[in-house]
Amino acid sequence: MFSLISSSSGAWRRAAQLFITIASILLIGKLITLVPVMTELEVAGVFKAAAVVWFLARLAALILFYFFASYVIEAIPNSGGALSFAKGVAEPLTALLIVITVQTLFWELLAPFVDGLGKTIYHSSAIILIVSVSIWFVVRAYHHAAYLVDTFAKSAEMLSRFVPQQKLACPQCGAAIAANAQFCAACGHKIQTSNTCSACGEIVSVGQQYCHNCGATLGDTVA
Repeated sequence: MFSLISSSSGAWRRAAQLFITIASILLIGKLITLVPVMTELEVAGVFKAAAVVWFLARLAALILFYFFASYVIEAIPNSGGALSFAKGVAEPLTALLIVITVQTLFWELLAPFVDGLGKTIYHSSAIILIVSVSIWFVVRAYHHAAYLVDTFAKSAEMLSRFVPQQKLACPQCGAAIAANAQFCAACGHKIQTSNTCSACGEIVSVGQQYCHNCGATLGDTVA
């Protein structure tokens, strides 16, 4: 028990360290691109130095993001409910984010050097890869959906405890009973769950004051 908590805590700590490192790399990279000389210098006569620095910063951040996600997945407890669902879909979701980012990132690098055919091949390959990883994500979500359903069911059950139930009076002894009760808890009298309107014959619920079909006053007029 304690070793599991310790292991999870260590994973969260490493994930936090990587998150701070990623944020620092992106911040420093963006600040460097704002230096005026970086927008004037050219690399290989094609790219601005600022664009190269920003590319390298995002690439480094993306590599660290992979390890960050690995530690986060390790730290999520497999204790059922929403956490188990999140742990189950975290891996394909991480892969999907990385694939989308990588194909965008490397297209910035390759775009000046490829023709129309190369563009078509690159984007077609990227679409196939993204769709494949998306299918993986959907399959994982399907297999772990039961955890999420259980969470919603438990949440609904907890919320229902705070919602006051409508009370009616037992026609036999006058004790307060729930609106959906079949028998009185005080005297055991069977509760009639529905009646008919004497004016139009529409089925109405016990406790209604007016018929929802014709508007007739209920109560003594209910058959």
